[in-house]
Amino acid sequence: MAKQIKSFGMARMSIGSCADFHHQVMKHVTTATPAALHIEDKVEAYEAAIATLDSIVNRQRAFVSTKVLADADRVRDNAVSIIIGTARLYRKSPVAEQSAAAELLYPQFSAYKDITRHEYSKQTAEVRGLLAVLAVEENKAAAATLGLTEVVAALQTANATFEESTAARTAEISGRMVQSDLSSGDALDAVNDLYKGIVQVVNAYAVVQPTDAVNTFIDSVNGVVEYYSRIAGSSASGGSASEGGNEGGGSSQGGGGSQGGTDDGSDDGEL
Repeated sequence: MAKQIKSFGMARMSIGSCADFHHQVMKHVTTATPAALHIEDKVEAYEAAIATLDSIVNRQRAFVSTKVLADADRVRDNAVSIIIGTARLYRKSPVAEQSAAAELLYPQFSAYKDITRHEYSKQTAEVRGLLAVLAVEENKAAAATLGLTEVVAALQTANATFEESTAARTAEISGRMVQSDLSSGDALDAVNDLYKGIVQVVNAYAVVQPTDAVNTFIDSVNGVVEYYSRIAGSSASGGSASEGGNEGGGSSQGGGGSQGGTDDGSDDGEL
């Protein structure tokens, strides 16, 4: 009886376990060499499919810029609240210079009511407008009278940081566009189909032209299959074929369709 690579319920594995399974198989392909296994025309595509699966398993879902944006926005909120609140309070100051400065500034802040409650993008535009108001010479002097010069500078820095971080966020999103468009199911189907193609060729040569390299590879892969079949909660089948070519199930691989398990967190949605 000729040796054959066994089949098992691949569809029961999570996408992460499936990726690891194919990595283990690929190690044995490399050891045996594609030429000895007669699969030179299949290995490049198989390796590429494994790499695609890896990119989905390890897909980054958080953004590096998130904390920077949150910190900068907190500074903006505090600075805006102090600037507008100070102008409102100092309208009643008994010091004429202060009340005059407040009366000059406060009406110009009316466009920025509830600014700290607005979404990031709207607030960024509004802070830019508020800073333009405060950059006018007489307004700048009035803000200095109320002791707001350093607060205005802090607001300017925070808003600039926020805009830079927003640009970084969009760059991160752009960099992930290709990856985020990948379908887990399609990637699994592709790599599993390529694996089945390799198995079919190797199993066929094990019947018609067995060699030590082919048989050793089959033994090695069957060890991998046994291990991962336990992870999948299934049992391996096949493993031998008659010399006449009536195979004992080894050339038919379970789980040809999309993998059902994606419990390692992989998905097709946006991060």
